[in-house]
Amino acid sequence: MKFQNISASFALAAVTALAACSSGSSTPAGNTVPPPVPAPASRIVGVGDSLTAGYQSAGWLGAAPGSIANPLCTAAPAPGCAAVGLGVPPGQESGYWAQIWMQANGGTAAQYGQLVTPYSSVLPLISGPGLGNQIVNANPALTGGVPFGTLPTRSGCDSFNQAAYSLNLANTTVRANPGGTVLDLGIPGITLHEAIAMNQPLSPTCVPISSNPLISGLQSLLSESAGYYPVLGGFPSKTTMLQAAVLDKPTIATVWLGANDVLHYAFSGGTFTAVDGIGGNTAQVQQDVTTIVTTLQKAGANVVVANLPDVLKSPFFMSVAPVSPASCTAPPVALTANLTCVLATNPALAPSAATITAQVASAYGLGTTGYVTLGGAITILQAIGAGQTPNLDPNGAGSGLGQNYVTPALATQIQALNDTLNSGINAAATATKVPLVDVHTIFNDLATGCASGCANDPFAGQALTLNPGKCCTLAFGGGLVSFDGLHPSNTGYALIAEAFIAAIDSGYSLTIPNVNLLNQYSGTGTIPFPDPYAQH
Repeated sequence: MKFQNISASFALAAVTALAACSSGSSTPAGNTVPPPVPAPASRIVGVGDSLTAGYQSAGWLGAAPGSIANPLCTAAPAPGCAAVGLGVPPGQESGYWAQIWMQANGGTAAQYGQLVTPYSSVLPLISGPGLGNQIVNANPALTGGVPFGTLPTRSGCDSFNQAAYSLNLANTTVRANPGGTVLDLGIPGITLHEAIAMNQPLSPTCVPISSNPLISGLQSLLSESAGYYPVLGGFPSKTTMLQAAVLDKPTIATVWLGANDVLHYAFSGGTFTAVDGIGGNTAQVQQDVTTIVTTLQKAGANVVVANLPDVLKSPFFMSVAPVSPASCTAPPVALTANLTCVLATNPALAPSAATITAQVASAYGLGTTGYVTLGGAITILQAIGAGQTPNLDPNGAGSGLGQNYVTPALATQIQALNDTLNSGINAAATATKVPLVDVHTIFNDLATGCASGCANDPFAGQALTLNPGKCCTLAFGGGLVSFDGLHPSNTGYALIAEAFIAAIDSGYSLTIPNVNLLNQYSGTGTIPFPDPYAQH
């Protein structure tokens, strides 16, 4: 899954709705239990998209914390600017796959050091300033009250981003370790079938190749092109992700794909159908997942597969369901993203937030079950700040569908595709007899506050009680997701890593020590700084 560079409004990520434990074990006196011995897991290979890659807050970066200047923090820094120095926090080493790898190879700060060091990293370590343009803590004095912003000196298609489309430049400019062994094969933006079939970039450039908005829009959806050479450029020419995974000789393989199939469809307003699962085609999804799993099994890997959260429950999609701003800090509203609540975080807009939401919902046919995206919310805030009427259809009627807003009809179609992919993933896991990481259930429980009881879902229960009132929920700014509204925070990735490790250990009788969620949140675990995307 990759945060799309859809519109110029993404130049500022506008506001956060700040919403609202780890458990230990004991040994009876006199008994000495040796610590678990990590499994021989140095050949853990990750097959996936931006979630496996460790993409975070609209960017992909492995450089050390604080190494990239954040000019939005330099004068009278906003709270949180100093959490990781004044720079852009890295994401690759905080991803769920990286956290699994660290736990399997010792589970100490030394493993983080291995990942950030080019000669020892098994990540396709992306050099600064990173691909994309990460959203960072901003100085409200410089941004007119907006607490987040992209680096003003960058764009999503600057020379560094363009370099990723060249094999030579990807290996000499983009990658910090071009000769290293890459075990994390996640490519941001890649779809399920592309993991099997994509053997070269689909677009030759990030620069628009046509003034036709349909062509340029399609080109922007093919964001997986930017990640192909940075990840697979060191493998033989025209190697697919799956082929690379086999060449890595994995002992364990994580497989988490399909989110981009849903997002490509959603961001195109339902017009991009070159993805698995269209029309309820569960068989195609199952076939592709089965191909990936059985190929990895034949290569000698113990494979674990994850299903998908409902993407419409991510904070990127903000519900327009009518709520009172006064209720925004209490469940159930505080558990997920709501446009009124996001607008109300601006004190000047709080009295009119519900009215603005109702007006937008009426103007774009959203009813009470539609959504405004993060980009749409930013557009609204920018227009109001300029004394203008928000326009979510910048290129004519319907042009913002999927990019700035989601109607109830499109939401139904997106959810149906999401469900089809999960049905196929679940069926493939059953048929191939591999452990399934039920991410779908975990995130549904986070969205509902464990309506069926957190005793049945210790992962969701742990997150919801980690630091009540501050962390962790699926609200925008709730601590589980970074500033782009789609990709997890350090804590969110740690939660996913916990679920993967539990499935691996249980399914294959291994003893990889699990992640300590509280430590990763606070910066006292393998990640040596507090989660910059969560309140503390």
